[in-house]
Amino acid sequence: MQGSPNPLKPPTRYAVKVYYDGRGYHGFQPQKGLPTIGGTLIEALKASGLIASVEEANFQAASRTDRDVSALGQTIAFNTAESFTVGRLNAHLPGSIQAWAWARVPRTFNPRREALRRRYLYVSPYRGESLQSMVEASALFTSEKALEFGFRPLEALKVSLQGGFLTLTFTAKSFTRGLVRRLTTVLLKAGAEGLKLDELYQRLKAEGFNRFSSPPSPPSPLILLEVEYGFPFKVDFEAVRRLREKLSWEAARLEMLRNCLKLFEEKAG
Repeated sequence: MQGSPNPLKPPTRYAVKVYYDGRGYHGFQPQKGLPTIGGTLIEALKASGLIASVEEANFQAASRTDRDVSALGQTIAFNTAESFTVGRLNAHLPGSIQAWAWARVPRTFNPRREALRRRYLYVSPYRGESLQSMVEASALFTSEKALEFGFRPLEALKVSLQGGFLTLTFTAKSFTRGLVRRLTTVLLKAGAEGLKLDELYQRLKAEGFNRFSSPPSPPSPLILLEVEYGFPFKVDFEAVRRLREKLSWEAARLEMLRNCLKLFEEKAG
């Protein structure tokens, strides 16, 4: 372990972009006795000598992602009197969690409150859903009618079909807990049943949003793509190179699985 943070040097606050594969973790929020993303980051910050305690460092995060949810643009912030580098933090993190960009920010910076917008991506296997119904349904949640279901209208909700998979992109300043996965359930139901916009609206009003959107879609195909702020981050190119290499191999495995699916289709057909 490196030495304790320098008590003589005035601390600097840093905002740091973090990638993580959320599978196998019990969400972001630290929980005693359970592996979490936030807990792992805090332990790495301590092991690197960058912070001594969460309270002193004023450690904060932009989003508290749920169990098994991943992120590319999660943003954490902390104070340290030490010389910060992405490599110094990454040296104490597992391969499933890696920092890749950073910025010096004011001591008052709060990554949760000061985020301009968040963007999530959900990927679901295509099972014959009506894409037109899903696209039409998405308009319901970017309109003022979303207020009737207990949340503010989203800035954008895009649905597309790519290579046998549905991709759903959600953009808003903030999201209530579990909202993205519940909206995904609603859109998939609308597509499976071929519901027109008015039909979906009436069903939601009659059954209630929480009931109609249950159960929430599985968490593992969901990723927090980006959290945007009004300032640029400095990219650590070595960290990005390593991440691109890691993700390329994971994409290769997914392509292998895609070929397995294709073979099953040929055998069954």
